[in-house]
Amino acid sequence: ENEVNKLLLKKDKINALVTSLYNPPIGTKSIEIKDRNANIVEKVLVSVTDAEITGLIDSLDSESLDTLMKYIYRFMSKSSNCSLMLKLHAALVEKAGVGSIVRVLTDRKQV
Repeated sequence: ENEVNKLLLKKDKINALVTSLYNPPIGTKSIEIKDRNANIVEKVLVSVTDAEITGLIDSLDSESLDTLMKYIYRFMSKSSNCSLMLKLHAALVEKAGVGSIVRVLTDRKQV
């Protein structure tokens, strides 16, 4: 969390997102850990402007794209920043294709 905050202070949103998506807590059953990690990812996403979305998505590898898709669905299910999440979803689908949606919806491991 501290590393992500430092990167955001430097306006390095790409590395902040990459860092926040690294090693997501999919193996834990602790809701507190999952919520804390989700809050970090959301903090990075809400700092992104519309003009930065494509560059941000383009900087991610396929595993990170799928992880980000999981977080987007999590945030939309809680009605959290839905307009931003829909913009990110559209950019992500354009980059990763519908396969990302299928992988995320069929994966039992949630973030």
